[in-house]
Amino acid sequence: MNRRTFVKGSAAISSFMILPNWVIGKSPSPNGKLNIAQIGAGGRGQAHVTGYQNENLIAFCDVDDARAAPTYDQHPNVPRFKDYRKMFDKIAGKVDAVSIAIPDHMHYPVARWALEQGINVYCEKPLVRTIWEARELKKAAARAGVITQMGNQGHTHEGLRYIKEWTQAGVIGDVVEVIHWTNRPIWPQGAIKRRNVPVPATLDYDLWLGVAPKKSFDDKIVPFAWRGWKDYGCGAVGDMACHIMDSSFSGLDLGLPIEIDANVSGSHDETFPMASTIEFKFKGLKAPKVIWMDGDRIPDLNKIEGVEPDFFANETLENGRKRQKNSSGTFIIGAKGTIWTDTYSSSVRVYPDNYFRELRSNRALPPKTLPRVKGGPFKEFTDSIKAGKKSGSDFSYAADFTETALLGLVAMQAGGKIKYNAKRMHITNNRDANKYLESQYDYKKGFVPS
Repeated sequence: MNRRTFVKGSAAISSFMILPNWVIGKSPSPNGKLNIAQIGAGGRGQAHVTGYQNENLIAFCDVDDARAAPTYDQHPNVPRFKDYRKMFDKIAGKVDAVSIAIPDHMHYPVARWALEQGINVYCEKPLVRTIWEARELKKAAARAGVITQMGNQGHTHEGLRYIKEWTQAGVIGDVVEVIHWTNRPIWPQGAIKRRNVPVPATLDYDLWLGVAPKKSFDDKIVPFAWRGWKDYGCGAVGDMACHIMDSSFSGLDLGLPIEIDANVSGSHDETFPMASTIEFKFKGLKAPKVIWMDGDRIPDLNKIEGVEPDFFANETLENGRKRQKNSSGTFIIGAKGTIWTDTYSSSVRVYPDNYFRELRSNRALPPKTLPRVKGGPFKEFTDSIKAGKKSGSDFSYAADFTETALLGLVAMQAGGKIKYNAKRMHITNNRDANKYLESQYDYKKGFVPS
């Protein structure tokens, strides 16, 4: 099937699709290998390739040969492509799954292309760049009936299960507030200007731009600092919230927020701010206030019950790990104590310390009731395909989670508090802000199945 034929027939595919064997109950052997195509072979894509080392890598796709060179050198016999559409044409009927590690603005087009072909999809976080894209991709995944997963690897960690088990059992009492923070951005954003420099010969810049507007190339944006630019990324929130906020979104079953208020510093028209504080309000009388902080903003330890003011200097973590004031983490604050967890929910502790020691010595912590994941996110994805069972952070979960995080960006751009009707996907108190829910990209360029 060529690209023209596929685009023309994609609407029909949505309603009638020949599904892979594992979708209809004919799962491959648990010891069999999947055929996987990696889209984005450099940078973060290298971790994906390593994660699939026990499967068959049948294709690489990357717009930058230099960036992808380490992966290409390690796997010289795997076919290489720059255009994912040409890759899909070439491997049609031969691929079991695609794994996506590219800039945020191209997540939706590439994932949508794969889903319309009935291919299992792993996609890096944030799932997409806009709320409209999140909802459309969620619907496309449901129609396709395939296995999907977002790359928020902390969702596979045991700590996330502890948080849910402990809060539901009342270990810290009623949760009244959650504070998430990160030291990102670690790249320039704020009041910076785009430059115009020559495009490297190894990079297909038009393909890198994809659905984004045509603007000059700047090597200070590509290949890494694009996260800070509104055309391509989602700033510090997009980079880290789908990791850090999983502890509240999953652990506390909060659903989608109804009010979001953002306070920022160092803002600019084309880039995200240098620092932000975002407050999320959720439905329910007992729903806790959830706060996000980034840049140079960190929690005030003097206001957190049970946590000592020298918390960040107190090096008591297991395996020699140290807390760092300007890293990332979460405080889940309850009436009886506080849960702390790190960026990926890999460490979880209760404060005050003496209360936690008492719980453990008396074996008063609740039993493990939630299933654990073994082997990390890439193995969870491939195991889910082979078993014909959905992954933990599948697109139905990931789309809602991403929507929550992205609403923080909407509040930033709206200039303050927004009230959100999730059912209608509509901001009720600021009509002009609704434009930030929609995608401003031109999808008529052939990058998305029509």
